[in-house]
Amino acid sequence: MGILVGFDDTPHGQDAIALGLRIAAKDGEPVTVATAFPDDERGLMVAVQDSAWVARVRGVAERKLETAKRLVGDRQQVDYRAIGPSSASRGLHELAARTEPRILVVGSSEHAAIGRIAPGSTVENLLHGSPCPVAVAPRGYRDQDHDIASLAVAYDATPEADQALAFAVEAAQRRHASLRLVAVADGPSDALQTKLDDAAARLDSAVEISTSVIADHDVVKTLADLPGERPDALICGSRGYGALRQVLLGTVSNRLIRNAAYPVVVVPRQP
Repeated sequence: MGILVGFDDTPHGQDAIALGLRIAAKDGEPVTVATAFPDDERGLMVAVQDSAWVARVRGVAERKLETAKRLVGDRQQVDYRAIGPSSASRGLHELAARTEPRILVVGSSEHAAIGRIAPGSTVENLLHGSPCPVAVAPRGYRDQDHDIASLAVAYDATPEADQALAFAVEAAQRRHASLRLVAVADGPSDALQTKLDDAAARLDSAVEISTSVIADHDVVKTLADLPGERPDALICGSRGYGALRQVLLGTVSNRLIRNAAYPVVVVPRQP
């Protein structure tokens, strides 16, 4: 499966749909929009045996999906799924594990500043164990009108950064997008610049690639709002330990998804 979008008929659900459709626009990949219907206070095992209750909550989810269909219109062929009974994070995690999408797209919390990312509880849970890359759309992204034509990668020459770079190269090739490798140095930067240049030189790709080391003591603040022309998305790796093939936020990625001024994609740690 191509792109999985988590939708809950809220403004940040609309942001997720907008980002998912923009990712898919040039990729030509299938898109699935999924809405979870919940379990209840009686416990899942009791609830699933109550057919009337299941039908009622499924109906709520399906009405939300009707809203999603109106938002998408005829712009793209989309599959719509009501999943549950489960929490939104568990339902999306299980669906992603079964269908293996290339990317899972979600929106920010309503408490995020306009144009910025801040995860709610569902996104927090997905960002600690998702089996596929997770993209988080900033609040208000649905109102932005531009293509995803430039990508940036937060790069520090670790294996996790190399995995994020590999994902970014593939995404850039799909979209014919430019790619920028970015590092932040609090001190001498020559050695780090050499690592970025070496990483770019190793890539067997026709993608337009640039590298830059920015001198600043605040890594996250700089990556969250890069100077110069802003990228259309920033890609970063998971932390360097923990379960394989799962998103696990490290210090930098954890703070980035609370500050960034553009979509952030966190790539799972690979073997």
